[in-house]
Amino acid sequence: MTSQHDALYRAICDHPDEDTPRLAFADLVEEDGDPAWAAFIRTQVDLARVPEYDPLWAKCRQFNPDAMRGWGMAHTLPTLPSGFTKQTHLFRRGFLWRVGVRHPAAFREEAAGLFAAAPVRCLDFDDRHRPDLAELAACSHLARLRRLEFTGTGFRADDLAPLGESSHAENLTGLAFEYGAIDADGLEALAGSPLFGRLEVLELGNNVIPPALLVDALGAALRHGSLRRLSLRFCDIPPPDARHLFALPVMRGLDHLDLGNNDDLGPDGIEALTESGVVRGLAVLKLAKTLPGVPGLRSLTETSGLSRVRWLDLSANRLGPVAAGVLADARAARGLRVLDLSDNQLGNKGAEALAGSRHLAGLVELVLADCGIGDAGATALAESPYLDGLLRLDVRDRSVGRPLGDAARRALVDRFGPRVAFNQE
Repeated sequence: MTSQHDALYRAICDHPDEDTPRLAFADLVEEDGDPAWAAFIRTQVDLARVPEYDPLWAKCRQFNPDAMRGWGMAHTLPTLPSGFTKQTHLFRRGFLWRVGVRHPAAFREEAAGLFAAAPVRCLDFDDRHRPDLAELAACSHLARLRRLEFTGTGFRADDLAPLGESSHAENLTGLAFEYGAIDADGLEALAGSPLFGRLEVLELGNNVIPPALLVDALGAALRHGSLRRLSLRFCDIPPPDARHLFALPVMRGLDHLDLGNNDDLGPDGIEALTESGVVRGLAVLKLAKTLPGVPGLRSLTETSGLSRVRWLDLSANRLGPVAAGVLADARAARGLRVLDLSDNQLGNKGAEALAGSRHLAGLVELVLADCGIGDAGATALAESPYLDGLLRLDVRDRSVGRPLGDAARRALVDRFGPRVAFNQE
């Protein structure tokens, strides 16, 4: 790099929340003959400014998915101190945002070098590199981080207490505990700590906490604080516990809720969700593999709260054409921008119902992959008078032995052009 590159990169590392030096760096690398890198930075900056259901995200998912993942930009990654790894790296706003930790003492010993090398805001730990949270909490460099991710670390209350009380954790807004990373007492200690009141994102997927204890632990948070996004994937929550969960104060401020792969929820659990009023605050609701059935879906579509939801994920729910008809008839679905119905056997009848729904005219993305849609359903989608706004339509199907017929494929291409994905020859 030239001295100008170095100066701008230093500004990015020193002021990681600012976009101006990032965009100036993009201009510089474009002038130096690397327009792909410049475009990547600018696109990621733009993506960070809008919600994930914005048309810009839909365009990227269809035409430029690497703008989100950055796999093609791995050559731009900086050299890191030996205590950190790029194996689980993530880009945000064009530069390295998340790194993995090689050994427990890495952050204490090499944090200064890490932040000099990249504008990192997130650390990823797993059970091979279980940190001492008391040591982490005492490190002043913790103030540079926005998110911590833990996998299989088995933290208990005594482990979490120092982090929850740390004065250096004032900028932490996101925590993820996956695959047994936290037990019930640890979660309760966290929920009752000052740190919890500042969290905006909490992910608790795949933990072995009994559902009743999970609810009790989250109940230790007497106010919702700043929490906006909550993920409880693979938590085996049955309807009785779900009813208590949705009544908790912590659920009231959410705008993003992921309950995916809680197949014990069923119709009663989804009805409990809609009756609780939690849906009224949500912009993103992910219910993949929760098995709502037609009764649960009716409950969801009949609540006025659904009108605020912009992204609805109902994938892998064993839904059929009747359920598609319920959704198509729902006036409350008018606010949807992204609808994922993949891996449901909707068939041609289901596709025809969706295609004829004026309530779905606001969609920018419709995912119908693996839905058993044949020529008739594809043609109905192509001829729909309500789907002009679609930027992404996915009707690929792994179960279909042959691609769609020529006429159906031609109709899709004539209507949607490169915005549609379907089985090829």
